[in-house]
Amino acid sequence: METETFDMCRRTFVIVHKTPSLCACVIFEMPYTKRMECMTKPFVQNDACAPKSISRMFRALGTVNTIQAFNSACMEALERAEQRVLELDDRLSVFKPESEIARLNAQAGGKPVAVSEDTMTLLQTGIGYSRETGGAFSMTTRPLSMLWSLNASCGSVPDRTELERTLLLVNDEDLHLDPKRGTAVLARQDQAVDLGGIAKGYAADEVKRILTEHGVTNAIINLGGTVFILGDSRIVGVQHPDRCTGISMGRLELKNQAVVTSGDYERFFEVDGVRYHHILDPNTGYPAKSGLRSVTVTGSCAMELDALSTAIFVLGKKEGARLAQEHGMGLLLVTDQLDVFCSDSLCGAFSLLTSSNKVVVG
Repeated sequence: METETFDMCRRTFVIVHKTPSLCACVIFEMPYTKRMECMTKPFVQNDACAPKSISRMFRALGTVNTIQAFNSACMEALERAEQRVLELDDRLSVFKPESEIARLNAQAGGKPVAVSEDTMTLLQTGIGYSRETGGAFSMTTRPLSMLWSLNASCGSVPDRTELERTLLLVNDEDLHLDPKRGTAVLARQDQAVDLGGIAKGYAADEVKRILTEHGVTNAIINLGGTVFILGDSRIVGVQHPDRCTGISMGRLELKNQAVVTSGDYERFFEVDGVRYHHILDPNTGYPAKSGLRSVTVTGSCAMELDALSTAIFVLGKKEGARLAQEHGMGLLLVTDQLDVFCSDSLCGAFSLLTSSNKVVVG
């Protein structure tokens, strides 16, 4: 863990780096060059007795990705899976000027932009999640995250007036789609889309599809912390919110499932002793205050888990548990008091490693 302390704008500004820059749903980008590249949460624990494997490691979607296949897997399958992720990165990255999302943002308030089937699928699905969660999941939060990033660089929080003005740009209903023509447009100038909260899940599902089509039955897919366990049962560590990266507070034993975690410990900064984490509530514009430190969800669709994990973090325990149950997802919540809530479906799969915390099953 790195800690940098600055005295900016006559305030003490502490940056705590704990994970690399990830494309999560609502994230403000820390404007510093010193970052740590490390395993994100959740992380698959090593098994010394695991069979021989082949793997690919590469950068895409703003993070480090690994695909590891066991037994009789062929390298061609992994290479095709990697190329598919890179293809999605070219289309969906908000940082590549020629990507479909970058062109969509550049034309905000103007003419519709042609988009691929991948992008259209994600935009349509994202709007559905936005409606279902009352805006707790949103794809149009980029102006908000950029505002926080700009203020963080000066060691301050956004002015309320400026924040309220920026919030007017956050509305997924302003994203107008025409599936027949294959076009999309944002209704107002200065609006912007960021698919970081759903793209890695979609990509993980695509990797799983490609591996399966090539006869791979035993693999671990890890796209920057969006993990898919294919085949043999694996132990997945659940990051302790107050410990260094890689220190588990519990572990899950999973088989043929995806797992995603959203937590307030990924990136945060402090101003005048107040801690501001990176998961913003699209309805208030401020870091979410839901009584939760982390949300871990499991299921068969990584895209769904990717989107709804952050939404559940914003919504809190009661509404989050209802949402997870409706979608048939396993749910593991860590509260502000570091107590753990575990859904019935994960009761037998989860084991707590810290004696100072209690587990509630429900």
